Amino acid sequence: VKNPFSEELQKIEEDEISLMMNSLYALHDKLAQVAGEHECGSSIQRNLTVQEAAAYLKNLDPEYESVLNTALQWILNSGEDVGIKCLSNDPNEMDVTNVTDVKYLESTSPKMSFRCRFRRAFVNVTHRLSILLLGIAMVWGVLHYMKYRWAKEEEETRQMYDMVVKIIDVLRSHSEACSENKDLQPYMPILHVRDSLIPPQDRRKMRKVWNRAVDFLAANESRVHTETRRIGGAEFLVWKWMQPSAACDKILVIPSKVWQGQAFHLDRRNSPPNSLTPCLKIRNMFDPVMEIGDHWHLAIQEAILEKCSDNDGIVHIAVDKNSREGCVYVKCLSPEYAGKAFKALHGSWFDGKLVTVKYLRLDRYHHRFPQALTCNTPLKPSNKHMNSMSHLRLRTGTTNSQGSS
Repeated sequence: VKNPFSEELQKIEEDEISLMMNSLYALHDKLAQVAGEHECGSSIQRNLTVQEAAAYLKNLDPEYESVLNTALQWILNSGEDVGIKCLSNDPNEMDVTNVTDVKYLESTSPKMSFRCRFRRAFVNVTHRLSILLLGIAMVWGVLHYMKYRWAKEEEETRQMYDMVVKIIDVLRSHSEACSENKDLQPYMPILHVRDSLIPPQDRRKMRKVWNRAVDFLAANESRVHTETRRIGGAEFLVWKWMQPSAACDKILVIPSKVWQGQAFHLDRRNSPPNSLTPCLKIRNMFDPVMEIGDHWHLAIQEAILEKCSDNDGIVHIAVDKNSREGCVYVKCLSPEYAGKAFKALHGSWFDGKLVTVKYLRLDRYHHRFPQALTCNTPLKPSNKHMNSMSHLRLRTGTTNSQGSS
């Protein structure tokens, strides 16, 4: 049997639901507007109290106020974000379940004008860009500071090495002066050396460089001896030069260089039949990185003169100390003498390196070594001991084995 009142009750419920939803739409728009004004900075209030919301709905339609509690209960029961948030007096209470506890209503999606949104977006982008630029500036500053510190450290290291050279020169000169004047003390106070090398106005700035130079000498220079002496009633740290005098150095410091046999025999394939120039360019006579001392080039000249001892035609020898190929240039009296030197040197082993020789035009030789224009006196080895050839005489077996290889 059909209930005659069912359609009427259904119509009443639909009208009440429609009224509730219309009130919620109106309340949602109002709360979004209030929140938007707060976000844009034109209002300090971000929400409405329940009483303010009821008064607003009453002004719109008196019937909206009557369904407010029902609408709020529907929001609490839905458990979803419908754009309106119910708050209590306790800010720590996140979830409100009872309508009587609802004190404030707040929009979860503020409504802002285009101008406000643009301004907020601009401020946000500017803020993030400022942070990014600040980070880049900090990284650049750190890299620039590190580069400055590295450059300063390299400059201090260079100054330290320069200072070490100056100190050694002072001590060597004082040692030479002591050998001539026996009244001088064979040592020098460290502070006196510093005062003689660094002007008073630069001593504060150069203090670190000086201390590093002193430490370097103590750790790496065996010729400089540090000891304590009593001078004028006070204790001083002094330096003493332990190397023989410079006159002895010139005689004894030349290192020993030895020839080690022939790598191959010369024939028409690897030796020009006749020389048209008296000048030679010899390669692989030395390694500039491995040579030590101040007079190592003299040993190279001695070795060449000893190897060509039966040739009285060599008048000029130049050792290119910076050559990576170990080049030595030789000028002879005539092309015939140059051919003899070529046969004596080309294809020989010298200190483990294979020596090669080629002819060089006379004009190019004179362009590089103008002093050779007037050289016409044959050069001789400085002594008759033939130090560079002693290895050949004592170890003929080794020589033959290397020659056959």
